[in-house]
Amino acid sequence: MSGHRIIQAVGVVALLLVGAANAAAQCAEHGFEEFAPGSAITSQIPGVTFSVVGQSCGGTPYLYMRVQEEFYGDSFASRTLVIQTGCPDFSSDYMRMVFSSSHDDVSFTLGPWAEEYEVRVYNTTSGGAPVHTEVVDIPGAGFKDALYPVSIYRAAGDIRRIEVEADMQGHEAIDNLKFGWDDTPPTAQLDTPTHMECVCGQVEFTGIACDEDGAYDRDRLEYRRVWPTAEADWTLINEWIGSPVCDPGHLYYWDTSETSVTDGVHLVRMTVLNACGLYSTAEVLVYVDKSFDSLIIRIPTAGDIVGGDICFDGTAWERFCFESYEVEYQDPKTMDWLPVDPAHPEYLSTVIADPFASWTAAAGLDDGNYSLRVSAHSTCDNKKELFSVTLDNTAPEAEITTPGACSAVGDTVGFTGTVFDANLDQWVLEYYDPATRTWPNIVTGNKSVSGKLGTWDTSGLAPCYYVVRLRAWDLAVVDPCTNPRHHETRHYLALAVGQPAMADLDGDGDVDLEDHAIFATLFTGPLP
Repeated sequence: MSGHRIIQAVGVVALLLVGAANAAAQCAEHGFEEFAPGSAITSQIPGVTFSVVGQSCGGTPYLYMRVQEEFYGDSFASRTLVIQTGCPDFSSDYMRMVFSSSHDDVSFTLGPWAEEYEVRVYNTTSGGAPVHTEVVDIPGAGFKDALYPVSIYRAAGDIRRIEVEADMQGHEAIDNLKFGWDDTPPTAQLDTPTHMECVCGQVEFTGIACDEDGAYDRDRLEYRRVWPTAEADWTLINEWIGSPVCDPGHLYYWDTSETSVTDGVHLVRMTVLNACGLYSTAEVLVYVDKSFDSLIIRIPTAGDIVGGDICFDGTAWERFCFESYEVEYQDPKTMDWLPVDPAHPEYLSTVIADPFASWTAAAGLDDGNYSLRVSAHSTCDNKKELFSVTLDNTAPEAEITTPGACSAVGDTVGFTGTVFDANLDQWVLEYYDPATRTWPNIVTGNKSVSGKLGTWDTSGLAPCYYVVRLRAWDLAVVDPCTNPRHHETRHYLALAVGQPAMADLDGDGDVDLEDHAIFATLFTGPLP
């Protein structure tokens, strides 16, 4: 894909490197080795045209710059570019090089036929006076190798034409031509995203992809995952040809929502190439966050019956991209979502398998069903857990109606009373056996009762005063994290089994255990 970076580009799999070889060839040092001896060279080398000026032979033969085998000790090349022999071997002709663009630096080697050369430099392709003239003396005598270096530099960068003329009407020859040379790599800079930034969806990359002092070729963006599992191969995100960005700005979009891109740490690399084949790279590690790592609620769970100071226990964890989590309940009257702890509308730290919130407002709410919501947030994803619990802050009702306190009872005792709770678990009617110091059951149940509780057969008991106890507890888990327990209600009753009923001996208007103590003191002596 080439052109300007004004469209969003995603999903590119591969792009051909069209024209890269030609572009790179303009930066090469030309030794003419790729041409067969005798080849007439005019415009076969991109960026320069060769010609012979003068054409002293007339119409035929036409003089060319031709490739010639070199036999004079050139250890670096075996071929040079020479004006072909003409009419006869020596003439006043000279060679000309016209460049397709301006350059600031051109170099070549001279030889082998002449002892002196005049090199003329022009800032035009034809006509005009030279902007620089240089006379080059070739040391030594006799035939010379094409190895004597000439380097022409113009700070104005205006070299468009060079003419080389040998003395004594010799046949001008050059080798190792180099122009438009760029030995500095281009600039590759990634500004955003930053190191280990959490990214998701369409990710924009900004920065610089530019060659400030040479011909630009292309740039490409690739990625490979490095954690939790490493990928050896690079995957192409996109590539731009001939579209440099020399001021910090937009470079690419990467669509991380594609299924081929998975959660984890990815190394993203931008490679920038110039026309001479030089390149630079810029890399950045990013974390692709496509889902919140872990949200687990252990306490309470859906359908639980809870009361008191209710804690939330579990995990809200994200390795790299965590932001916050909230724990809320829905007000059944207004349907508003409210924080379970008004002092902490949100939590900014992760938690793993531990208490992470407390429902401090629960103690003041009416009993009933409540919807709870735990919301966890990472940079790029949200995860919610919605569930309902039953709030129960009311202890069960448990009361023995008959027989009355301190009543004298026979062998069979019938009990009536009330046991009630919206979330009743169990109730038990029991008595205290002083001989064994235990509480044997009289009767148990798991349903609410209003009326007959059960019957107690006392025929096997020794005559005495006994304490009867009615206990009831519900299913609500109170203070589940700190002191787990259930609501429990107890009702005690003293009865005279096989004994006459006691009177109100202390004169307080009822018959109770204090009367029992007075009675025992009167008839048996003080209690131990």
